[in-house]
Amino acid sequence: MAKTLQLQFNTSEGGSASVTIDAPIEPVNAVAIQQAMDAIIASGAFISTTGPFLSVKKASLIDREVTDIL
Repeated sequence: MAKTLQLQFNTSEGGSASVTIDAPIEPVNAVAIQQAMDAIIASGAFISTTGPFLSVKKASLIDREVTDIL
């Protein structure tokens, strides 16, 4: 099973953008994720096609199963 942590942000021009983290440390800590997302916004390091990250939209832990055939 492959797990990813998807962090979604609202952007300044009304759009949204996401950052995906492979193999996140578990169990995930909601408080730490909120703090990290706030730090990402405050840093201004990420800008999408719809502008800089403005606010937290949501965070999701995605769990998927991959079966290799060949």
